[in-house]
Amino acid sequence: MTGQAVKGIDHAVVVVADIEAARAAYVRLGFEVQPRGFHTRLGTANHLMIFGDTYFELIGIVEPNPFNAERRAWLEKGGGLANVALRTDGADIAHAAWTAAGLQPDPVLDFGRAVEIGGKTEQAAFRTVRLGTNRAKLLGFFACEHRTPQFVYRPEWARHANGATGLAGATVIAGDPGLDEAYVRKVFGDAAVRRDGAELVIDSGSTPIRYMPRERFLALYPGVAPRRQDDHPALLSFHVPDVQRAEAVLCAGGLAPVATPDGRVLVPASDAAGVAIEFKKG
Repeated sequence: MTGQAVKGIDHAVVVVADIEAARAAYVRLGFEVQPRGFHTRLGTANHLMIFGDTYFELIGIVEPNPFNAERRAWLEKGGGLANVALRTDGADIAHAAWTAAGLQPDPVLDFGRAVEIGGKTEQAAFRTVRLGTNRAKLLGFFACEHRTPQFVYRPEWARHANGATGLAGATVIAGDPGLDEAYVRKVFGDAAVRRDGAELVIDSGSTPIRYMPRERFLALYPGVAPRRQDDHPALLSFHVPDVQRAEAVLCAGGLAPVATPDGRVLVPASDAAGVAIEFKKG
């Protein structure tokens, strides 16, 4: 097998207790939220927000089963941002690389969900590799191979009132940012992982993941204090071409976003289904 096991972030996953309330929250945030989908085999439902080559996913539990046990455990801890799915040249390639790295990946999982396109029902198909046995302590990862990308990445679904064009990164609060360093080096490769002062940074594709102490988080993201007191994935960043436009849409939705001196706009986790949101120019 040839190809790359990890090629950056494909999408981010936020696990919610009330998927309808979460959908409504993201409509208020100015996102074009796709109709609810159902994952065969997994016992979960989702709402997607599609961008050019990434997306954002709200997931709720529909039918408890062994495939969603980890999701249910995450909800018991407070929910919110749980995983990032990693783009890959193939699920089998990721499985082989992670097995060689000693990560004990779960078997490749095939599943799908129905999508409506132009009045016709299509089946979006996926193959994923989860790191369930030997998992990270903070942010979870899995590889996602799209068998039918034409049924996911559709330009007509990527038109958001807030102007968002893609994921810009994720931030994890970590008392010890190096807690998962050895682990993420095995997941992403040494070349993608570096230290930046007190932070640990994963540079994979165009969507970096930053691990930082709580005090650094509070300084970098003023006015959006995390709703959880433990270490956890706390914030997602989105690129927008016009930050003022995004701010206006948020205000029109009845929200009170926080504008930073350097031109970013922040939304607290309480208004975004458990994960703080940052809009930044890009």
